[in-house]
Amino acid sequence: MTDIFEYAVRYKLRFASTRGDLTVEQLWDVPLRSRDDFNLNMVAKAANKSLKAAAEESFVDTKRTTAQVRLETAFEVVKHVIDVRLAEEATAKKRVENKAEREKLLQILAEKQDGKLSALSENELKKRIAALEG
Repeated sequence: MTDIFEYAVRYKLRFASTRGDLTVEQLWDVPLRSRDDFNLNMVAKAANKSLKAAAEESFVDTKRTTAQVRLETAFEVVKHVIDVRLAEEATAKKRVENKAEREKLLQILAEKQDGKLSALSENELKKRIAALEG
């Protein structure tokens, strides 16, 4: 199959939610989690439920119908959006953790440098002050 997003846009796939049907573009604005039922998890559950309901077992006819292809693609699109959003969430969390650790390390470095300065003799301090003023 071609790119799932191309298929979704060309065939104007819609995604059921508690606030009505959503377009592909609107999926990116739906929160991953929420206190109410308007979130990507619920959209994915609805898409999966529709897909399972349309999947009628046949041991003779193995060809998928157009409706099944649409439902499978819709489910794959929602799963992809969730995967991307989870990855972005993890990246943002890691960025915050790295920033906090960097600030902590800079603080420790400043303390160490202050300790080295306080270990200088009175004459060495006066020379450095004079050098800065001169």
